[in-house]
Parts: sequence; structure tokens; C-alpha cells
Amino acid sequence: MANTHVAYPVLGVYLILVLGAGIVAAIVNFRRQAAPHSDKVREHFLAGKGLGTFVWFWTMMATLFSGYSVSGIVNEAYNQGWMATRWIPGGVGLYIAFAVMAPRLHALSKRRGYFTISQVIFDRFSRPSSSSQYVAHALALLSFFCLQLPVFTYLITQFQSLGREVKTFTSNAITSTTAINVSAAVLLICDLLGGMRAVAFTDVLQGIVLFFGSIIFLIIQRTELGGLESAHDVWSVPKLNQSTRYWAVQHVPTKVNIVAYFDFVFKTTVAATMFPHLTARLFAAQNPRVIRKGMSLMVFTFFVVQFSSMVTGWVAIAAIPSLAKGQSAFGKLLQMVADRGGGQAFAAAMLLASAICAMMSTADSALLAFSQMWVRDIYTKYLRPRASQTEQLVFAKILSVVALVIGVTLGNYSIERGKPDLSGLFSLQNVTPIHVTPAVWLGLHWRGLRGEAVLVGFLAGLGVTIGLVFSKHNIQLSVGSDMTSTGLSSAWLGFVVNMGLVLILGVLMQHYPRMFGLQALPPPPPEDEVEEVGEEEDGCFKIPDANADPTVEAAVAAAKGIEPPSAAAAPDAKSAPTSLMMAAITPKCMANLGRFMPRHLEIGTHRDRTINPYLFAFMGLVLLFTVPFYRVPASWDGYVGAIGAWPFTSLLLSGVLSVLGAITFTYLWEDYKPVKERLLQPAGSLAELEMQVGAVQPAAAVAEGATAAAGADGKAAA
Repeated sequence: MANTHVAYPVLGVYLILVLGAGIVAAIVNFRRQAAPHSDKVREHFLAGKGLGTFVWFWTMMATLFSGYSVSGIVNEAYNQGWMATRWIPGGVGLYIAFAVMAPRLHALSKRRGYFTISQVIFDRFSRPSSSSQYVAHALALLSFFCLQLPVFTYLITQFQSLGREVKTFTSNAITSTTAINVSAAVLLICDLLGGMRAVAFTDVLQGIVLFFGSIIFLIIQRTELGGLESAHDVWSVPKLNQSTRYWAVQHVPTKVNIVAYFDFVFKTTVAATMFPHLTARLFAAQNPRVIRKGMSLMVFTFFVVQFSSMVTGWVAIAAIPSLAKGQSAFGKLLQMVADRGGGQAFAAAMLLASAICAMMSTADSALLAFSQMWVRDIYTKYLRPRASQTEQLVFAKILSVVALVIGVTLGNYSIERGKPDLSGLFSLQNVTPIHVTPAVWLGLHWRGLRGEAVLVGFLAGLGVTIGLVFSKHNIQLSVGSDMTSTGLSSAWLGFVVNMGLVLILGVLMQHYPRMFGLQALPPPPPEDEVEEVGEEEDGCFKIPDANADPTVEAAVAAAKGIEPPSAAAAPDAKSAPTSLMMAAITPKCMANLGRFMPRHLEIGTHRDRTINPYLFAFMGLVLLFTVPFYRVPASWDGYVGAIGAWPFTSLLLSGVLSVLGAITFTYLWEDYKPVKERLLQPAGSLAELEMQVGAVQPAAAVAEGATAAAGADGKAAA
């Protein structure tokens, strides 16, 4: 049965709704971009940094849960049994790890207008944190290229999942190529028209469908297929353990698989915090409360979406004796349900739509993150420093088309070859981003960390990882994955080298700088020399009564590199009084110009209450015990209900960890107060303004509000 009589209308209505949400977002974008002094680039990439709690929660959830969460986990649970539970502690650990960076990244983005992680890294390790600006450039470029890998693996994964599921469900009546191309066209329209706002609006729709679709499938698999209890009666029979699939649900994993379980959980916890489509949500949130509320709820969603996928895979072990080449367990199970009647067919088609929601919501975010990084980290920094906002958006949209073509091509190619599979793609996805973590996690909290220490660790760790990935030590290279014979991945081994070198060299360079030919860092500013980030602050110019004065309006427009609302009526910016041109123009406003503005980021010495060392050590211990290292490898495992004893323990501890994470975000979160930065002095031209920005030093060196003469003396002394 092809099921096309239900697949076509259900999927057609879904795609129309996604397009409708994207068009609504495009209209909102158009209106906001038409306003005086609007930042079109910020509106396109970050929805004006104004996502509220409801939209932010659903877009974060929909972006996280991708083709892995539906197709990949189901197939993994079907083939490897309880090993699939690793996705839940890994996901919960990931969102708790965001507490290390979210308060500071969000506040700095509001203050300085950051769009990407590489921008933060460049400013943080600019002089005097490095002996040369070349170190900061090297770190920013390395980070940029390392963060490109997850973008393409995500795109390939989503298209691979989508094509395979639709093809399986419709018995190839709708080919994988057709499904991929149609979904790609919808994604491209939404991305080009509405940017982040379109992604967020469609994510609300897709997240709700995915969330409740997962609950519905938990019910369906029980009513139609007997659920875990019936499946347990089949696959728990000892004499069936000759089959690898049945053996996996009767025993504790082998020693290598236990190590691999640990590697996956902790590698995901570390590496996925760097994924650009996830960190973009930290930059786009309206205020810290949005992130706090969203994250405190996010840690529990894994027990709905991903647990539903696991149950689906475990039930499929008993329901589907074997799969034909190219089929997926999820799609085959849906097909079995659909064959039982018209109502079941409609329910199965709805579940397929929820799976497609997971895939498309992640693909569009990856696509947007790709163009965002190229515009901010390469185009306006090195190629076209004075590019107008219109030029930036045109360049971004061209790149989106290019990235989508590559993703679609590789997605179709991977389906034809059958490798790498979804788990392999996820393994490869973590290979390079994990090496950006020390620069961000340590750089945001350790003032004495020098750029040279980070660069050495980065290069050494990345070299170890790449060398192992493409060597004979990677026993899964032939299937496009990453694992050594010990069970550890090349990415994790390289990360240990990276982090170890950064810590050792960082301490030595901080306390013995002359040993390395470095100058001592300037003294830190007093802890009270900080200022809260305003509720409406967004890294933009704030000039009083700009609408009432066309002279000021023109000056602001020229300073931001945009066209004045009325070019004919506006005078040349250079003719405007310099006091007007520089009114309220501070370093915190400059990043949104879309130009390369080297400015050292002073983080101070205050330790955030959010990073409670005792609580984080305890949570790390709980996360460790989700790994069954305390059990005898390959031994017989008992059952708690219909679930094995060790995976039941892992899931229980993951639930405890979720509660601790919610407490961290709800009660321990401390809003970060950036160090004060002095006002820039009056300038008669944009060139002078850029020179001043490059010369800005931390507030400890020059007090905010200094006079023009004092500012000049300070620069000369520096």
C-alpha cells in the first residue's frame, strides 16, 4: 500500500502552513526594516534580537530535535537496543552546559551586537590578551572553519532522513529525491524572505507538531503494536540472543561500547554548545528571562521527543524481523500502522509530518547560520568592510542558495550510498566544533587566559583529531564515523589534548609571562565598574530625538553605513556637528555596523553565581553515572518492567539531572554585567571613528566620559 492518498494531502497542508508562517514573518521583517534607522542585517539574522519566551522555547526545541531525534534514534534503538538511551543524558548535559556561557554571551551580544561565536573570540583575545592581533585573527578564523562542519552535516542529515522516511512510508511512490527537492524549495523561500523570524515562526508550528506528535506515537505504538510489554515478550527470550539485535536488549554493553557511551554523552555535552544554529538563539533572545525560562523547560523535552523515538525503535525490534536495504525502522513501522485502516493511515501520516517537522526546522536554522557566519566573520571583516546592509543581505542570500544546493546534492548522494548513516554523521559533526569550546568556556570566565595558550591548544588538539580520524586507528572510517578501538572518538582524544595544553600554558603565561616573552596584562578594573545591560539594549545606536532632527538622522545613517530615509533631504554626514554625530556613540554600539572593528573584550574578574563549582561537580558526577561503567561488560541484565536495569538507571539519573538543570537556570542564574566602556571621542568622519574603536582600551585604562583631550593623551600613552 503506497499510502499516498493520505501522504499527499497531509504533507501538502503541512508545507502550505510552513510557507504561510514564513510569509507572515517576511511581512513583519519588511515593516521593521522599513522603519527609520532599522538594522536590516540584524532583523534578518537575529529577528531584531527580540524573540520572546514562547517563540524562543519552540524555536530552540525544534532546532535541537532534528532527523537524529526521529529517524536516527529509532534506527539506533532498533539495531543497538539500549545504547540509544545515550541521547537523553547527552542532551540534558548539553543544555546544562549552556549555563556556562549563556548569561555572558547573551549580555555581550546585547551590549556589543555580536552575531557569531567567532566575533566574541576575536574581541576576547585581541591585544592585550594576545601579544599580536594575528593571534586573535588566527583563533577567529580557526573557529569559523571548525563551526562550518556541523552546518553541512546537519543539512545532509535532515535531507537524508526526510528522503528515506517519505520513500519508505509511500513505498517509493514519492521518491527520496522528490521529497528532498520540494522541502528544500520551501526552506529556501522561507530563508530568503523572512530570515530568522521566518525560521522562528515556522519552528513554533513545527515544534508543536513534533512535541504532540511524539506523545501521539507513544499511544499509537501501544494500541496498535502492543507497546514495550508485548515487544519484551519477544526479545527477552534468552534463546534468541544469537541475534545481535536481541542480544543488545538482554545484556550490559561490551567494554568498548560502554566507553563509546561515555564518549558520546560527554562529547555531546561539550561540543554541541558550539553549534552555530543553537548559539544564534542565545544572541536572538529578547532578554535573559527568555533564556532562563526556556532552558529550565528544555531539559525535560528529551523525555518526550527522544524517549518516544527510542520506544519506537525497541518495539520495532519485535515488530519488524528485518528491513530491506534503504528502508528505515521508523518509516516501516508507520507503514505497518497505516495498513491497518483509514484512521490509522491518517495518524501515521500525521506522525510522518511531525518527523519532517524535526528535519526541516533544523535544516532551515543550519542554512541561516551558514550565511550569517560568512557575512559577519568573513565578508564584512576581510572582503568588504564598508559593505552596505543591502549588499550584506544579497551576499547572504546567494550563499544560502549555494549551501542548499550542496546540502541537497550530498543528501541524495548519501542516500544512494547508504553511508554515512545518521549516527555516523552526528559523530563527524562533533569532530571540529569541540575544539572551539576552550576558547569560549574558559575565555568568558578566565581573565588571565592568553590567546597564545588557546591557539597552541587549538592547533595541537585539532591536529590530533584530524590525524586520528583519517588514520587506521579510526575503526569506523569505512562507514563514515569516528571511533577508535578503545571506544573513544578522535574528537574526544583531541579535545583532551586541547584543553590540557590550554590549562597548563594558560596558568604559566598568566603567572610567568616573561618566560614566554609576553607583557603582563594591565590590572583588572574594580568589580564595581560594571553596568547592567538595558532591557531594550541591542548593540545599536541610541540617539535622542533622531526622528525630529534630519541632520542627526543623516549622521546616524552615515555612521551605520546605511542610506538615510530621505537621501535627497539629508545633508552630508560630514557636515553634521561632530557632537551630534557622536552623541551616545559608545564602543558597545559599534559591532552592529557590520564592519571589522577590533575591540578588546574586558571580562573582569567577577565569578558568576551561575557557575557554582559544587553543584556543577555534583551534576558532572550524576552525568558520569548515567554511563554503565559500574556494571560487568557483556553480562546478563535484568529488567525493570520492560526496560533493562542499566538503561532504566541511566534514564532515572538523567531525570535527576534535568531537575538540577532546571534549578540552575531558575534560581542560580546571574545576569552578567559587562565592564564599563568609555565613550568614544567626537569624530568628524567615519574613518576617524574606526580609528578610535581600534584604540579603545579597557575601562581601567581610561575612565568613561573622559574629555577629548584626555582621550587623546590616553591613546598616546598607550
